Amino acid sequence: MKVKVKSYAKINLTLNVGEKTGGFHPIDSLVTAIDIYDEIAVSRRKDDEIRLIMRGIGETQIKQSENTAYKAALAFKEKFKTGGVNIEINKKIPLASGLGGSSADVAGVLRALKELYDLDESVKPIADEVGSDCGYMLTGGTARISGRGEIVEPLTDDLDICVVLVLSEEGVSTKECYEKFDSVGSATDAAATAKAVAAAESGDLPALFKSVSNDLAMPAAMLNAEVGKNLAALKDLSPSACMVTGSGSAVFALYETPELCRWACDKLKKRGYNAIIVYTVPRYSNRCQFNTA
Repeated sequence: MKVKVKSYAKINLTLNVGEKTGGFHPIDSLVTAIDIYDEIAVSRRKDDEIRLIMRGIGETQIKQSENTAYKAALAFKEKFKTGGVNIEINKKIPLASGLGGSSADVAGVLRALKELYDLDESVKPIADEVGSDCGYMLTGGTARISGRGEIVEPLTDDLDICVVLVLSEEGVSTKECYEKFDSVGSATDAAATAKAVAAAESGDLPALFKSVSNDLAMPAAMLNAEVGKNLAALKDLSPSACMVTGSGSAVFALYETPELCRWACDKLKKRGYNAIIVYTVPRYSNRCQFNTA
């Protein structure tokens, strides 16, 4: 039997970053899942080996032993005393883009393995151990995440918005972005996430758009000039909000209507930018499918 799952990307509508303590930066962020996803399939092996096959974007860039999805599968096997598995990942989420591709793969693998072995126990502790926002990716939707990313507070209702996404040719290293943040600091509103959550919960989209911010936007732009260029191109089209997601390198813009999103995306494409339209997706969109073939 093969278990398949779609694991969705995310954008950070806000990202407040605190001072580094104990080797980590505490964060406070409003995130929402978007309809770009990696396809993951798992099946049992007759031996104890974990075999990972990567296809699509960046398939040869990460060694198996360094891949977080592989580490998640290994941790799952050790905790639940399971056997070997084949893992296939068809990667569509761009690497080093701030869209949570690695975390999505961790969550997708853990969800699929849990279904494959018909386990009731939560896999979130494994997800939290492997990566900071992997626990959120298990459910997706719209949520406030804090601490190292392991504290996940789903909003009452998921956001239903259209987003213009602009992708860069080169990625931004998350590690380097946080190091740059340590040297330059931040000038954003420390209460941005709290304001954004309150606006989202009350359905006040203009207030939500006004709260969009990211403490890592400046460091990301300093590390990758294309980030700043893409942000400037978005601002030129008068969005309700535009920002870097995560540690970059992707940037996004929000408009009041899908029609305006499509207009802006068309303009950007004609100017040579790698722009696409994406939509938010609700919680638990990453349900598993079974294939007995």
